[in-house]
Amino acid sequence: MAGENASAYCGLYINLDRSVARRQRMQAQLAEFDLAPRYERFAAIDGSAVHMPGSALRPGELGAFLSHKGALETGRAMGAGAVHIVEDDALLSRHIAAVIEDAIASGLFEQYDVVFTDALIAPHLGMLKGLKAIFDKVALSPERRLQVSELQTIDLMHQNFSCMTSYVVGARSVERVLALYRSELETGPSKPVDLFMREMVQTRRLRGALLFPFVSSFRLDEIAASTIAGQSEVPPSVMVLAVLRYLFFVERDLALAKACLDNATQKNRGSGDAHHEMIVQSLDFILSDAFEEF
Repeated sequence: MAGENASAYCGLYINLDRSVARRQRMQAQLAEFDLAPRYERFAAIDGSAVHMPGSALRPGELGAFLSHKGALETGRAMGAGAVHIVEDDALLSRHIAAVIEDAIASGLFEQYDVVFTDALIAPHLGMLKGLKAIFDKVALSPERRLQVSELQTIDLMHQNFSCMTSYVVGARSVERVLALYRSELETGPSKPVDLFMREMVQTRRLRGALLFPFVSSFRLDEIAASTIAGQSEVPPSVMVLAVLRYLFFVERDLALAKACLDNATQKNRGSGDAHHEMIVQSLDFILSDAFEEF
């Protein structure tokens, strides 16, 4: 509720025992932002070691589902109120704690059960243009921390969002989310945890929101080595979507994003297809401030 203790949250990061490098990088981030006392590691569940005949998920997806549920249970046991859950490839910004504290104090969790600080949203042209306009209006400064009032709160009921790299469950909503997890697990989860969460939000069994611009992201340079996907190479389409998502992070590295984008699209550039090139040129103008809606 409004006026609630602004420090009333705890954090957990999900990390497989074998992912030592990721654990070390997460610990370094937490130390850098003086967050180590507030966050604990949750030992991720290895889905390949779990026998669940009713589940339609692959081992990595099953492990992720069980790990997010387990992390939230651990957060509840810590008794600190709201619970911030991050995956071990999360990239935090210096604004993360201040934004979460402000969200709690301002009463945002009276309106929403789950608030994401980063997500993948379908790359529709109108959406991208709107997001860029919002991003450009945010006054970023190394001297101060952002507040929730400076960010856009996007209701996710009608959004095809995915990914659960970083999100906060409100103190009043922890039991509600856990009950939905338990119900799904009774017959075996039918979809990955992020798509399950999207279904819960779209059917209004949970109220979900996204804070934008993103005050957290993911390690773009690690995406090809995803623990869950286990792929040696990432398809160009996946990388382009990842770059688009990363570009709306408040502490993005534009040089890194450009290198990843160039590498993913190199075979599609300069194709000599005039029709294709004119469509791209038109879309570039539509995304600019010079384009006027009729």
